[in-house]
Amino acid sequence: MSEYDFAERLRQARQRCGWSQTELGKRSGVHHMAISRLERGEKKDVTGGTLRKLALALGVSADWLLGIEDDESQSLAAAVALVGA
Repeated sequence: MSEYDFAERLRQARQRCGWSQTELGKRSGVHHMAISRLERGEKKDVTGGTLRKLALALGVSADWLLGIEDDESQSLAAAVALVGA
């Protein structure tokens, strides 16, 4: 996966929720500037903890955000399973 794929998927999921980067930051516990840098592809790495927080807040799986899984409907089911874990 390229950094652009992650950045684009993160932006797409956030916009689908109708949230600003600041709102996603509040809901996920990830600083809005880190989200901004991730969406622009300036931040090249994302920790497992940050990835999990973003995925749970957005209702998608980490695998979908990373471009490992292309089917978003399966991604939503995986995210729901994570919340129960």
